[in-house]
Amino acid sequence: MDNFPKAKSETNNSPVSERLLLAVLLLAFTVCAGLLAFNLKEGIVPDEKAHFIFAKYYAGTWGIPPDAPETYAQGWYIAHYPFLYHWLSGRVINLTQFLAPAASDRALLVVLRLTSVLFAAGTLYLTYLLSRELIRKKWWPLLPVFLLANTLMFTFLAGGANYDNLTNLLCTAGLYFLMRVFGGRDYLSNSLGWLICICLACLVKFAVLPLALLSFLAWLGFSIWKRKTNFPLPKWNAGRIVLLAAALLLVLGNLALYGYNLLVFREVLPECEDMFQAAQCALSPYNDRLKELGLPQKLSIAESIRQGYPDPLEYLTGFWFKDMLTKTYGILGHKSYFPEHIITVYQLFYLGMLLLAARFWHKPTFAVWSALGIIAGFVLAIFVVNFESELTYGFKQISLQGRYLFPVIALFYALTAYTQSLVKPKFLRVLLVVLTCALFVFGGPIKFLTLADKAFAGWFLP
Repeated sequence: MDNFPKAKSETNNSPVSERLLLAVLLLAFTVCAGLLAFNLKEGIVPDEKAHFIFAKYYAGTWGIPPDAPETYAQGWYIAHYPFLYHWLSGRVINLTQFLAPAASDRALLVVLRLTSVLFAAGTLYLTYLLSRELIRKKWWPLLPVFLLANTLMFTFLAGGANYDNLTNLLCTAGLYFLMRVFGGRDYLSNSLGWLICICLACLVKFAVLPLALLSFLAWLGFSIWKRKTNFPLPKWNAGRIVLLAAALLLVLGNLALYGYNLLVFREVLPECEDMFQAAQCALSPYNDRLKELGLPQKLSIAESIRQGYPDPLEYLTGFWFKDMLTKTYGILGHKSYFPEHIITVYQLFYLGMLLLAARFWHKPTFAVWSALGIIAGFVLAIFVVNFESELTYGFKQISLQGRYLFPVIALFYALTAYTQSLVKPKFLRVLLVVLTCALFVFGGPIKFLTLADKAFAGWFLP
């Protein structure tokens, strides 16, 4: 298992100044997200109310509680659904109440929000480690960290109680270990690290499943390509045995959840009607939304085109791409902020990145190609889900959210920095980095916080 080509360097000996700047970025982000955690009103961050209700419900037991009217009323369910975030949040509430028995609901919510801040800060640090695996140059791995820290929706999410922050942390960790495998690091240990992280992420949010499949295919392709027919016995030690045991347990846990759903309900997440009585399902707001906004019958693609709706390609290029950028570099929650004046600049920026990649990518490594494939596949999966929703609701843009792409955003920013690091001549490369940083600062959370007393006054506590 250890006869893979070794990486040229472990790149662990980064300059002290680089590590200090990383610490500054992490501290600045933590302060910014922490301010949001303490000062945002309740229920502005996406689905925060529902997450908090579920967390308190889980706090009443050390196991997995049964569904009840208050869970039906959120439109999410406990039975046959991923549970890890709410279970962990229940333990955080238990610990908080042990330390402060008189803690109010507001205090408990703030504690869960601060947990989210830690998850998001961890994602930033892992973004740095991930980027070092793709960019074997000093300083450049800091650029993806800077971009992510200045992605408005990411920072906004970090200040709220929701499962996205834990999902992003685990997915980024999994991709980091996967890139280490592709970079020639310890094959067995990093493969197990990837498997553990991606399985944990699947127990937080079912939307990770496409990423799990894509990363598995990349790992399998690499293993076959590098190993061919040579599979010597691995070298085991106590640490690797523990990792293997954890990985097997988590694989079994995912099979118990999703495998059971597929066998019994014929889908990875069953509909409410598959599990509960009609009266219970009628409590769900999503049931009302479908009745109010949904079409009498889901359209086929051909029928949607006949009715004047865009075809998939037209929808992708003419609407979806810009809309997802708007909801990534703006804010979509139960209050929204869309800086239309700057989204066009982001569009031009990423089109420019595509042109630069076509010009300067010469013989990319397997890690780079696999990263691109994983990103493209995951984005395609989200697009397909979104388009299916449009066929159900008649193109009313239900469930289009930039945060759904965040499980791969660290990998995406790493490729962005990788592309810029290849640009020649040097003065053009430096200019590009300066303009990139200026764009993200102008469109990032600093502007949001500075306008808090004006444009966003209704979002914050007095």
